[in-house]
Parts: sequence; C-alpha cells; structure tokens
Amino acid sequence: MANFLDDIKNPFRRGNTLVQLMLINAVVFLSLILTGAILSFFPEGNVINKAINDNVLLIAPVKEFIWKPWTLLTYCFTHYSFWHLLFNMLTLFWFGTLVKEFIGSRKLMNIYIIGGIFSGLVYIGIYNLLSLTPQVNNINSTVLGASAAVCAVMFAAVTLLPEYEFYFFGLFLIKIKYIAWFFLLLSFIVPSSGISHLGGAMAGYSYIYLLRKGIDLGSPIETIGDWWSNLWRPKPKMKIPQRKYSESTVSSKGLSSTNLDPNYFPDQDEVDAILDKIGKSGYESLTKEEKQKLYRASQRKD
Repeated sequence: MANFLDDIKNPFRRGNTLVQLMLINAVVFLSLILTGAILSFFPEGNVINKAINDNVLLIAPVKEFIWKPWTLLTYCFTHYSFWHLLFNMLTLFWFGTLVKEFIGSRKLMNIYIIGGIFSGLVYIGIYNLLSLTPQVNNINSTVLGASAAVCAVMFAAVTLLPEYEFYFFGLFLIKIKYIAWFFLLLSFIVPSSGISHLGGAMAGYSYIYLLRKGIDLGSPIETIGDWWSNLWRPKPKMKIPQRKYSESTVSSKGLSSTNLDPNYFPDQDEVDAILDKIGKSGYESLTKEEKQKLYRASQRKD
C-alpha cells in the first residue's frame, strides 16, 4: 500500500505534470463514479448527485455560470464515461510528451489549463449568442471532459513540431498536423464538441505563438502553482545560485560549429537556460546553436 501511495506522490514531488494531469483526471473520474454508486442507495441520493454535477460541469447559460465560475476549471477534469476518459488520456500522453520534452513540464500544465479555460469562455459566448436563435437547441447547455484542454496540447505540439510523425500500429508514418486537423474537423459532427475543441485549438496555437514572441500567458499559473507547492513543503524553499551567461560566455564555451555531435544531448540546466531566454526575449532570439540544442533535447529518449 505504501508503494502504491508513493507511486502517486512521486510525480507531484518531481514536477511531472503530464503524469499529474492524468492522475488527477483518473482520481476525479473514480471519485465521481464511486460517489454516484454510493448515493444511489439513499432516498435523496439523486438530489445530492445532481448538486455535485451542477458544481463540476460547465454551465453555459451566463445567468447560471456567474454563480459558479469555478466550473470553468473543474469541467476539464470531469468525465463520466470510461471510454471518454481513456481516449482523452491517450491523446494527452502522446501529444503531451512532445510538448513536455520540447518546452518543459511546467509549460504543459499552462497549456492544459489555459486551453480548458479559454475553450470554456468561447463555448459560453457562442452558446449565449445562439440562445437568441432556434439554433441553441442544437448544442448542449453543459460541458464536461478534458477534450478541449487536450486539443490545446495537441495544437501546441503541432505548432512546435508540425512535421513530426507518429508511427501508427507499426504500419505507417503520419504527420501530427494531419492527425490534429482530422480530429478537430471530425469533432464538428457533434456541434457542441466542435465548438469546444476549436476553442482549445486556438488556445494551444496562440500560447506557442506568443511564447515565441517572449510572452508567456502561463506565468500567473506557474506563480500560483509555486505558491501552492510551497504551502506543503516542510522546509522553506532553498535558494540555489543561478549561473548567468552572457553572449560572450556562451560563444566561448559553446561549440564552435552549429553541428552538434550525434551523441551529444544538452543537460537540464542548459535546456532551462534556453527556455528562460525564450520566455524573456522570444524564440527568435535564440542562436542557431541554442535552437539545435533545444531540438536535440526534444529527441532524447528517457
């Protein structure tokens, strides 16, 4: 039992946000299913279960949403179907791994949360516009599931690595940009899903586009995350001296050529320094060598 609990705690201690997101979704799913099963044995169980649903699902009518703004976050961790959860988590794992390896674990969390929130706002806006027309009957008044947030991660990966290919079923290679666009277009078979996924796709693309310009929309999320983590730490966070590099230092200590040794992979400190530079000055501020190092880091197989 202790080992099982340690397996759950370790991703949170090590800052592996991909595993954290998957665990949170799984725990919420199991909690809701178990709670619903227990409540079914009580006379007032249905009433209580409905109250729980009303406080975790995103409610699109603005007159109801303004009283439950937290649902803008809770809905993207809420599933009631095992297959819905499984598909979302597999997609998150495939595309989230690319994002995590290329720009870091913290950025992955930013994209997921921003994607969920932005998509929720888009859905609320469109629903309330359509409420003035008969077309509102074609879309749902509630939203649940990680699909929109996962779609944000998917399109963030596509924006970063549009030519990257997945090997499907050991049979053929297909570029991730085609997978993402097919998934997005297919989702419009159900208008509610299409609207939600479109919002996520816009958020994922915009996050990477702005990050390359030196604007990190996820900075407030990282600040809140650091604050929350510090609350649970028994000791004050130690301040570790950070070595600062100037352009001359990098050029003198770096490789004389932009062609890196095939067996060379940058360590985490080098990657973090490059990511910090992107956050401050944008992707275009990187030298050819730094871009090559960042790409090489993304190819590392753990």
